[in-house]
Amino acid sequence: MVATHGRHVVVESPDGTRRICHPRGKKSLAVVGDQVLWLASQDEGTIEKVLPQRNLLHRQDEIRTKQFAANLDQVLVLIAARPEFSESQLARALIACEAAGIKALVALNKKDLGELFERAWARLAPYRDMGYAVLPLALKDSSDPDNAALFRQLQGQTTLVLGPSGSGKSTLINALIPGALVQTNEISQALNSGKHTTTSTTWYWVDPERTTAIIDSPGFQEFGLHHVEPMQLAQLMPDIKAQAQDCKFYNCTHLHEPGCGVLATLQLDAKSADSPGKISSSRYRIYSELFEQLSQPQRY
Repeated sequence: MVATHGRHVVVESPDGTRRICHPRGKKSLAVVGDQVLWLASQDEGTIEKVLPQRNLLHRQDEIRTKQFAANLDQVLVLIAARPEFSESQLARALIACEAAGIKALVALNKKDLGELFERAWARLAPYRDMGYAVLPLALKDSSDPDNAALFRQLQGQTTLVLGPSGSGKSTLINALIPGALVQTNEISQALNSGKHTTTSTTWYWVDPERTTAIIDSPGFQEFGLHHVEPMQLAQLMPDIKAQAQDCKFYNCTHLHEPGCGVLATLQLDAKSADSPGKISSSRYRIYSELFEQLSQPQRY
C-alpha cells in the first residue's frame, strides 16, 4: 500500500501500476507499507488480506491510538534550529520507534543559523550520548556535504520521515523526489473526487529501480504512546534503562522508591556535571510525565 485517506487506499502492483482499493467490512486494518492481497473490481479493487508485518508504528488522535505505517527499515525525525523543536515530541517519536523495534535517525536542519543552530545542537547531546545517529543538515544548500551524508543513509531503505511544520520536510522530499508534489496531488484528486486534500500518509520511490522509498506523514504532534504499558516505558528510553538495572526492586517505577538507580543517578548528576551515565533533567521530566499519562485510563 502506498497511500491512505480515510477508508480509501492506493495499492501498487509489482509492475508499478497503482489502483484505488477499499477494505472489506467496516474497518480498514491496512496501513501504508503493508503488503496486501487485493481483488480487482472494475477500475478499482478490494483488500482481501493484509500479509504479516515485520513491524508497525502507531500514532495518536484525540481519543485512541491508531496504526499508520508498517514494514519500515528506519524512521527519520527531522527537526530544525528554528522553529525551536519540542524535546517531548522528539522523545515520543523515539520511544515509539524503540517499542516497534525500528531504527531511528535524528537530523537537525538549518546549519546556516549559526548560534541558534549551535544551541539546538547542544540540546541534542543526550541523544548522541545514547547512541542515536544525530546528523546536521543545511537543506537549502544543495551542495552541503552533510546533506549528501544523510542521502547515503537513506539509500536502499524504506524510511518514514517525520517532522514538525517548518523543519524542512517538504524541502527534503522535493530534493529527493522532484515530482513528489505532483504525485501527491494526483493521489489526492483520485481519492477525493477532485478535491485537493492531502493524503494522510504517502509512499514515494526515490529511484527508478524502486529500492529506496520515502514515506511522508504529517502530524508530528500526534505521536501517542497508549499502546505502551507504563512499566515498559523505562526500557524504551536508553538513558533511563541503563540506570534502571541498578534498582533495588524489579518493579521500580523510578519515581519515588528507595534504592532506585535512576533517582540515585539524578542526585549524583545534581552534584557533578561530569558524572557517568548522566540523565538530563529534561529527559527525566519527560519520563515522569509520560509515566503519569500512560497510567491514566484511556477514553474510548
